[in-house]
Amino acid sequence: MIKYSMYVKESSFFHSLDPRTKIVILFSIFGLALLYKDPLYLGILAFLVLFIIRFLCKIKIRKLAMYIKPILPLIIMSLLLWPFFQPTGKILLEFWQIKVSEDGIKMGLAMTFRIFTIIIATFLLLMTTLQRDLVLGLMKFKVPYEYCLTLAISLRYVPTLAGITYTIMDAQRSRGLELDKGPILKRIKNYVPIITPLIIGSIRMAEELAIAIESRGFGYGERTFLKEISFRKIDYFVIIVSIIILMLGIYIRILGYGEMVFN
Repeated sequence: MIKYSMYVKESSFFHSLDPRTKIVILFSIFGLALLYKDPLYLGILAFLVLFIIRFLCKIKIRKLAMYIKPILPLIIMSLLLWPFFQPTGKILLEFWQIKVSEDGIKMGLAMTFRIFTIIIATFLLLMTTLQRDLVLGLMKFKVPYEYCLTLAISLRYVPTLAGITYTIMDAQRSRGLELDKGPILKRIKNYVPIITPLIIGSIRMAEELAIAIESRGFGYGERTFLKEISFRKIDYFVIIVSIIILMLGIYIRILGYGEMVFN
């Protein structure tokens, strides 16, 4: 079943925060992930984000794993490929021109933890914030509404297109189309009956969306909102703590900690 939103309804501390507070936390995590290069520091950061998701958001890890599964090949690819781009240090494996060293493995672990942290931090925001509130929070940060609407449409209609794709594939399979058999060229050719109706359906959906947006007066006059958001004391406190942690992380990095040490 295709879900149209990653939002998980829970009564948690993190869910109750203002969406702008969550955005500040997200960018603080991004800053720390990009700041450090040591796999130990990045691994601790990834663990802390998982801790927030599990205990401050009350979201079970298996729920998060459901969204991580599709991007798991990217994470594994990063872990396997990065060591080949850092051949310095003690060589552990050498074959022809290919060398795998201790420094390469450290670099692979660091990049994998960095990518993983950024991904689950993004999921942290999307799983605890309604799309409506996320768009409203971005607008409060003076992001143009056109960009906010584009983000909302992307978050809403990418799963929709995925659902349409699965429906078309099931329909074509019921007609005897074999997508996973035969040589690679034949498999590619078999996807033509999938792509053609998908393109037609996408164009039709885009036209309906354009009519719906225009009928609601998009671009005419000043916008009003059914729901308003406002900071509470806890939001100010969390934002201040997030900024302090980021500044502390920058200070620790300036002192020389968290840098990758090559042999």
